[in-house]
Amino acid sequence: MRRLLKLTTILLSLFAALNGCSVEKLDPPPQYSLASAVITTSLEASQAFASVLQARDFLLTSTNLFKNLGDISLNIMATDPTLASAGTSTPTSCADGGSYVYTGATTTTGEYDLTVTFSGCREKRFQYEGSYVISNGTPTNITVALGSSSSFNVFYFNSGYTVLIDYLKAQTSFTMTGSGTSTNAAYTIRPTGSITNFDYFLLDTFTMTFTSAVTDYTLSTDPVTFDQTTSISVSGNVSHSAIVRGLAISFSGFRIDRVKRYSGGTYYADDTSLSGTALFNYRPNNYCFEGQYAVATTTPVHADYASGRTTAGTLTINGIATAQYNAGGDVDVSVTGASALNYSREYLLMKVCDYSGLEENTPPLLGPTGSTVGSTMAVTLTWVDNTGSTSDMDLHVKYYDSTVVSSPTTTETWHIDWHQGQSCSDPAGLSFYTGLDTDNSGVCDVGLDFDDTNGYGPEHITSLKLPVGYYIISVNSYGLGDPPATLYLAVHIGDSIFGPYIGTLSESDGEGEDTASWYRVADVRVNSDGTVDVLAPNLTLNPWH
Repeated sequence: MRRLLKLTTILLSLFAALNGCSVEKLDPPPQYSLASAVITTSLEASQAFASVLQARDFLLTSTNLFKNLGDISLNIMATDPTLASAGTSTPTSCADGGSYVYTGATTTTGEYDLTVTFSGCREKRFQYEGSYVISNGTPTNITVALGSSSSFNVFYFNSGYTVLIDYLKAQTSFTMTGSGTSTNAAYTIRPTGSITNFDYFLLDTFTMTFTSAVTDYTLSTDPVTFDQTTSISVSGNVSHSAIVRGLAISFSGFRIDRVKRYSGGTYYADDTSLSGTALFNYRPNNYCFEGQYAVATTTPVHADYASGRTTAGTLTINGIATAQYNAGGDVDVSVTGASALNYSREYLLMKVCDYSGLEENTPPLLGPTGSTVGSTMAVTLTWVDNTGSTSDMDLHVKYYDSTVVSSPTTTETWHIDWHQGQSCSDPAGLSFYTGLDTDNSGVCDVGLDFDDTNGYGPEHITSLKLPVGYYIISVNSYGLGDPPATLYLAVHIGDSIFGPYIGTLSESDGEGEDTASWYRVADVRVNSDGTVDVLAPNLTLNPWH
């Protein structure tokens, strides 16, 4: 009963928070009022490139989201053309775990009415939960409604599903017309409505609204080399609004071309080109350099999968600002007559002027231990057991207000997990199931914001402040349905991500003190000089209360 109450409470709180019930949004900034930007300094050029590169990632991610969901519908139509299986269908497995079922019927004119319901369905970095509806669809023309009759949630991960990048709640629909296969396709996608997302890199909630946006998507595969070329061309308007800032983007023929290089049975790199025009209008208008940018690619940006970095490429904006990608993975940004600025990787260039871009480009995993600086921490847990749907893993963070903890009997300062309760108010843009106020401000500073009691994640703890002291991060096997469970975790401190941590649990004890039912992830020491050390666990210290 208490686990059912736990699940019900968090779903209600997430629904309320991510639908903006307690957050006042800025009005969208006016559009079409800015002329071609006059870029005179390398900092202005960096802000312009940051805006363009995040627009690239935003368009790639959102287009892939819509296309992936559309492909699932088209697959149902192809494999069950008369919907004979749709009483409710038997579960269909998704590529990376989880499943979906569907109900529906065909009309007298051969059109499809479908409801597709997802349970932990993971494909291409997305995890889907909830249902969407298709009315009067055909294999070449569908309209998908997300979040119209029930909540539709999307979790967006890095490629290994170890780092939660965004949590998205959709109240939108899109049309997808065209045809294609897994190797050659041509579609036009028209989204309308909004998507609310919590961005775990900015620790802020954004609402993205599509207005008259049209995306042409093509995919082609070379029959000899098997290289795959994806092209996305976008025109129309998108707005982003958050608590203290807003952004309107107007695209005109903004085009992204990505060639995935193939060799030896796998894809090893991609080459990405940008072209077209985008107008960025920020509010407040002194938040970031704004104006109309005409972007062109002199040399495609080459990303090498093995090294995890870019190694070549040249982009220009308005014919005067240049971003030069170097063999070492760093980027030089320059303007004629001004000294160049250097960024050690593209991600840091994108952070110069940051908004919720649904980043495809994320910091690399630094390994399980190391040192960094940062004032926030987020921990992501996902897991898989033999059934993939019946286990309940619990994430814990235990804190001591000293950087040295020598005895397991030392009294903890605080402990956050699923059953700590909450006597503080939620921070702006974030909803905690359980939370703690560590500085007596009345606002929660650390809390459990995602809790999965019957699946494989995510579980997520966010700490918006990192006081000096010692932290123990652990996982408890509260209820294990079909052992063993394989755990996947990452620890995100500031702009650094440590991991992946991969462990196995084969016993459960309902949060008792049996060490066999606990997995120690890492210990974190926050020093008085601002540095943060991520350490191998000190196994003499206990993870429980």
